[in-house]
Amino acid sequence: MRLIDYIEKQEEMGKLWFTRMDAQQKLGCTKSALTQSIHYLTQKKRLTRIRGDFVLIIPLNYKSWGITPADWFIDPLMKSLGLPYYISTLTAAEYHGAAHQKPMQFQVVTDRYLRDIKHGRIHIHFIQNNQISEIPTQRIQVQTGYALISTPEATAFDLCKYYTVSGYWSNIATVLLELLESIDINKLCQIATSGIYDMPIIQRLGFTLSHPDVGGKATAAKLYRKVNSKNFRWTPLSPRQSLTEEETLKDDKWKILINEDIEVDV
Repeated sequence: MRLIDYIEKQEEMGKLWFTRMDAQQKLGCTKSALTQSIHYLTQKKRLTRIRGDFVLIIPLNYKSWGITPADWFIDPLMKSLGLPYYISTLTAAEYHGAAHQKPMQFQVVTDRYLRDIKHGRIHIHFIQNNQISEIPTQRIQVQTGYALISTPEATAFDLCKYYTVSGYWSNIATVLLELLESIDINKLCQIATSGIYDMPIIQRLGFTLSHPDVGGKATAAKLYRKVNSKNFRWTPLSPRQSLTEEETLKDDKWKILINEDIEVDV
């Protein structure tokens, strides 16, 4: 069997990927011969090497891209790497209906540092979190099967935890405005009291939800009732911004030092 025959069979089964080891076993060829065949079909834009031994098959209708959409292969890619993962932050928010602006990156959380994958119009940005197993996730159906994504409630917290990749606070507030429709307040409170997220993240989320242009005042109020027995400490909205407590506007309820303006794009 030739490599082109093998990848056509993979396509028929809806599997637009393979590993070099699997292909070599199926074809019964040498490693060198397989490398040459992969190189040839890569030049023809029928294959793309993504990471390690993971090779992506490019359908003819995506030949101009030179790659498929990231959600088509993120699950098998991470399984081939033996790593846990979930789609997160702005990308997750888009799947949950908060698609004010299409994210420039496909954002994924895993438990170790990984270099970004940049190929053509696809940019996969990896975020490291050693406590990934504690984050509530759900499965979504994609073109080639399934992928894991943070729940709407976990997405809200992640937006505030990874605020830099989420576009800072005006963008986060705008996304939360649209994400609110998908959030279950009881599940949000369960996460807040579970210890998964540090208190400053909860404070920043509560403060941002309570912004008048976000429209999450009722959600923020219930969240506050669940966590107000804990000891809030004054925390800056943007930790990277320099400030002094005396010179900064304050939110006394959430104990937020407001060192960044929030402007919701409605």
